[in-house]
Amino acid sequence: MRVTIYDKKPGPGITNSFLAISWAIGAALQKFAGTADETYGALSWDDALSWLAAKPAGTLISIQYWGHGSPGTAYLAGQPLPLNKFIATVKSKVTPLSLVWWRVCSSFQGAQGYTFSKRLADELNCVIAGFTRVIGPMQGGLHTRKPNTEPSWPVTESELPKSWLTDAGLARGNNTIFCLTDKIPDGW
Repeated sequence: MRVTIYDKKPGPGITNSFLAISWAIGAALQKFAGTADETYGALSWDDALSWLAAKPAGTLISIQYWGHGSPGTAYLAGQPLPLNKFIATVKSKVTPLSLVWWRVCSSFQGAQGYTFSKRLADELNCVIAGFTRVIGPMQGGLHTRKPNTEPSWPVTESELPKSWLTDAGLARGNNTIFCLTDKIPDGW
């Protein structure tokens, strides 16, 4: 089963309202296109984790989370990810072939992002994906980390590229992926 959870209440303001609507529409499109089996607009981490806890063990092929992020964490309704609780809830739901994809800005950024990706990959024993930069059409910074591996990206990748035409991706293929995609290309 492929699931997508999105932040239904990311905070006040027009930008957050736009994002909440965009995430809801994107999740609906994923389901319509067949790239997600179930989607869920969560109001809190407790809400999201309860929804995940109800899934049968070993059945989650992928979990995508759409919301805000910063180095080493993701936010839901303005609250940081309770990492220990997330790992405890999800560990029995995933397999070594699963993907947990943080579609949030900057979760893999810097030393905090290294630690975050390592802990999740090692403790969940599956592939973890996240971004080293603000997600956008030219500076995605998408990477994956497998259990018991070193990161494949430099810690300095968190810095904004000097030239988004070359450093960020157009010269080598940008690594921001359209919302209807449920697989990450090899090498990211």
